[in-house]
Amino acid sequence: MAAKRYQERNRMDKGSYYTYGNVAYELQPDYTPYRVREEEEERRKEAARIAREEAKERRISSVKMIAMALVLFAGCIAFMGMHVVVDHAEVSLRKQKSTLEDLKSANAILEAELTEQLDMDYIKQEATERLGMSEPQSYQVVYIDVPKQSYTVQYAEDDGAESTSLLDKIKNILKKD
Repeated sequence: MAAKRYQERNRMDKGSYYTYGNVAYELQPDYTPYRVREEEEERRKEAARIAREEAKERRISSVKMIAMALVLFAGCIAFMGMHVVVDHAEVSLRKQKSTLEDLKSANAILEAELTEQLDMDYIKQEATERLGMSEPQSYQVVYIDVPKQSYTVQYAEDDGAESTSLLDKIKNILKKD
């Protein structure tokens, strides 16, 4: 028996042990090997790097979305502004056309009155009756001799627009010959 106990003690000293009862000792050591800690640290750093990159991509995409929304908003504002300008121009054009029609009708009325008053009999009657005028006497009339060639030079009417079409240029070349 003493030999048995001696063998048990020697076995315990060598790293093996015997457990009495139902409680088993923890077989895993309390420390983790250094290489396992390095791998976990590398995985943690890689996960943090990936998380930072994803956050950066989310920020960039949100900035792009905001920029697109601002450009769209500015485009809508510009579009509405152009519609306001066009509507204002249309209203102004309608007013100008209305004024033009009023002036045309006034001109037609004045022209009718003018043609009515250009009647020579009417003019002579008004001059003699209302204004007290009379026909000039023979000594009051002076005749002037105007030479055939006057100092007035008349030019052909110029439209201001030159003919620029190819057909008009060809016609001009043929006319010169």
